[in-house]
Amino acid sequence: MRSAVRNSHLQREILEQPEVLRRLLEVERPAIERVAAAIRARAPRSVVMAARGSSDNAARYGQYLFGAANSLLVALATPSLFTLYRAPPQLDEAVVLGISQSGRSPDIVAVMEEGRRQGALTAAITNDPASPLAEAAEYVISLHAGEERSIAATKTYTASLLALAMLSAALAGDAQRFRQRPRSLRPACRCRIAITHRVRQFAEMGFSRVVLARE
Repeated sequence: MRSAVRNSHLQREILEQPEVLRRLLEVERPAIERVAAAIRARAPRSVVMAARGSSDNAARYGQYLFGAANSLLVALATPSLFTLYRAPPQLDEAVVLGISQSGRSPDIVAVMEEGRRQGALTAAITNDPASPLAEAAEYVISLHAGEERSIAATKTYTASLLALAMLSAALAGDAQRFRQRPRSLRPACRCRIAITHRVRQFAEMGFSRVVLARE
C-alpha cells in the first residue's frame, strides 16, 4: 500500500505542477499575448466559454476573472444546443473560448466549430495542440503539461487556471501583473512540499475512493 501511494500517477502529477506552471509562464506568454491582442482588436460584446468536467470548473473561474478584471460579459456555453438541439446562439460578436485538457470532447469541439463558422474569434486552451479542438480554433494556448494519466485532473487543471489568469492580465494590458505572476506562484508551489507528508498519511489510511466524472 505504501509503495502504491508513493508511486501513484495522481501523486506524481500533483508534484509535477510547479514545473508545469513554470514552463507555461516561460513558453506560452507570446501566444497568450497574440490572443489578447486579437481580442482587443475585435472588441467583442461577450465571451462564451465551453468546457466539461474539471475544465468547466476552470471556466467558472474564468467567468469571474474576466468579469471582475476585464469588465467582460461572460457566459458558459450549453453544448447540447450545438449538438442535440442544433439550435446554437448567435456568436458572431463574441469570443468563443474552449477549454479541454484532451481537446477531444465532441460537444466542446462542436461549439468551437460553430463559433468559427459564424465568424467569432475562437481560441482553445488545451494540453494537446494537435487535438480536434485545437484544429477547430483560430488561436491555441497550449498547457505544456505532458501526459496526464491520473483520472483526477491535477496539473492540467491548475495550468488551465494559470492560462486564464495570464490571458486576463494580457487583456488588461497589465504588464506588471504579467511579470509578477511567477513570483506570486513560488510560495504556493513550495507549499506542496510541506503538505506531501500529510497527504501521504491520509492516503495510507486506505479510504475508499469513488470517481464521479472526468472530461
